[in-house]
Amino acid sequence: MASAGGERQVCLTVGRELRDLSRVTAWVHDWAEREHLPSRVVSNLDLCSTEVVTNIMNHARSEGEQHILLRLGWQGEDVALEVEDEGSEFDPRLVPPPTPVTSIHDARIGGWGIPIVRRFSDGVHYRHQDGRNCLTLLFRATAPPS
Repeated sequence: MASAGGERQVCLTVGRELRDLSRVTAWVHDWAEREHLPSRVVSNLDLCSTEVVTNIMNHARSEGEQHILLRLGWQGEDVALEVEDEGSEFDPRLVPPPTPVTSIHDARIGGWGIPIVRRFSDGVHYRHQDGRNCLTLLFRATAPPS
């Protein structure tokens, strides 16, 4: 990742404990503050990082202790969040959108993490390499109001 403003790239490794989500949020906000990102971009970055890490913590299957590696930096004029894990191969781009519901009785809890990430990021890229899922989310540093 190339630098547009400050540090070239920052990294964070967390385990599968939900308490680690607060570390992810603090890490995102600390970097975003140093990079002077607009509040809308910070909010989207925080929301998406939390959704992705939560999904990995709750759903990724792997042998032994699992670590989630996050990288945050610049990719051109975009902010790039890279997330890697050792879970089973899973490409979130292939998950179909949820079926619209017509009544409260048809609504279900859960299943909204991937649609949230699609909606609040500006690009989703995936590859499976060396037994690891590698997800990259892009955020325009000058995100227009939605």
